[in-house]
Amino acid sequence: MSQFFENHPTLLLAAEAGLALLLLIFIVVWTMGTAKKHPRPTRAPEDHPSRAGQAPKEADRTPDA
Repeated sequence: MSQFFENHPTLLLAAEAGLALLLLIFIVVWTMGTAKKHPRPTRAPEDHPSRAGQAPKEADRTPDA
C-alpha cells in the first residue's frame, strides 16, 4: 500500500482533503440539528435579570382609588 502512495502522492492528499470535508459537513449538520431541537426564546421573560432596568407595564400605572 505504501508503494502505491509513493507512486501517487497526490492521491493521498486528495483522500485526506475529502475526509476533512466530510468531517466538516458532519459537524455543521450535527450542530444545525441541535439548534432545531432547542430553539432560543425570542424575548427574555419579564423577571429575567437582563430586563431589570425595564419596569413592567402594570407597575407604571397608579392605582385608581
